[in-house]
Amino acid sequence: RLGQAPLLALLLLLLLVGPARPISFQLPGKARKCLREEIHRDTLVTGEYEIGAPPGSSTGPSANLKITDSAGHILYAKEDATKGKFAFTTEDYDMFEACFESKLPVGTGRMPDQLVILDMKHGVEAKNYEEV
Repeated sequence: RLGQAPLLALLLLLLLVGPARPISFQLPGKARKCLREEIHRDTLVTGEYEIGAPPGSSTGPSANLKITDSAGHILYAKEDATKGKFAFTTEDYDMFEACFESKLPVGTGRMPDQLVILDMKHGVEAKNYEEV
């Protein structure tokens, strides 16, 4: 019976430390959604994002992405973002914010919601060990 305790602890640790999963949400037309996270000093942060075209839309996705720190410094910005990657290293322990802002093209009616997928990693999980 005593031999099962370390195995159970290891299994529980693996479940808690499992791989990070991307976040996805619907971004309504002419809306802004922000995600915030506290990150330690000298930490590598990487991310990938994809903004899908509204269902049934003849135009592509139309959104801006801006990542800032609590002092308002822009760490990454992309207008008319559709798909991309970003990376930065933090200078201080701080609260960081990733904001997606939908844009409604002039002369159109209500835009259906767009699907946003964001996969942010930081620290050890942000490093690509396949290249090592």
